[in-house]
Amino acid sequence: MTKNLLFLFFKTTKKKLHSQEPEPAQKKLAEIGAQLRQYREQHSICLDKVALVTMIRRNLLQAIEDGQLDQLPEPVYTQGLIKRYAEAMGLDGSQFAEFFPIEPPPRSKTKLSWQDGPQLRPIHLYLFYTFLIICSVNVLSQLMGSSVTAKNGAAAEELALEQQQQARAAAEASRVSKTQKPESYATVEAAKTGQKLDTSGNKPVMVSLTFKAESWMQVEVDGKTEFEGVLPSGTVRTWQAQKQLVVVAGNAGGVMIAVNNGQAELLGVPGVVKEVVFKAEELKPSEKPKNEG
Repeated sequence: MTKNLLFLFFKTTKKKLHSQEPEPAQKKLAEIGAQLRQYREQHSICLDKVALVTMIRRNLLQAIEDGQLDQLPEPVYTQGLIKRYAEAMGLDGSQFAEFFPIEPPPRSKTKLSWQDGPQLRPIHLYLFYTFLIICSVNVLSQLMGSSVTAKNGAAAEELALEQQQQARAAAEASRVSKTQKPESYATVEAAKTGQKLDTSGNKPVMVSLTFKAESWMQVEVDGKTEFEGVLPSGTVRTWQAQKQLVVVAGNAGGVMIAVNNGQAELLGVPGVVKEVVFKAEELKPSEKPKNEG
């Protein structure tokens, strides 16, 4: 009986509070969503790519852009989603998040009276909070246990895969060193991944990518998309182009890039989307990469 009364009381209170939710929050969300959508469309970035980079469901991103406050979680969580969305676009996420209010404005003169709801004794509240704490501790323990097990299994699998790749790469490098003259870094890495590179110099743009962390990638060679997908940590890939090569990374801080056998450098900041363009007319064989776009 006590649990039913508590449920009825909190449900009634929540409905009253939601009915008094201010219109300014809806208005500000609409303004924020319109700015983010305009910036995204100007840079020709689809919403699915934003969802992949930010790890936010597409329907939530769509709700932010459309200003649908009723389709989003509590304001404090919505503020976090706005910040991650803006930062993925290369904008100031904190500024966008602060523009969205999370504290409700002063309530109207009509106040909720304790007498309007069920009369509850302090002992009932004490028992309710005790039961809630016990349930929370049990659920948290189960989640932590399953998380640790999953992490251990994933770490073991990743270690085995990495060792297998290293052994295969060492065997391939040994075979190449015995049968051929020393070649360039990009040629050896291409042999590991099974790629075919043009070593005659007819393609003046060559980009080698080494992944220190998992990242979504899109590579465009001479106006044609050659690759789009997620590459795991430890992957080494090389692409060549005749005129222009465009690289887009979802996690720029996890990608090392080397152009025309030059020195490898970090593409950008971890967790940030970065696009770079390399043109044959602007590059020399030993020139370092230029970050554009």
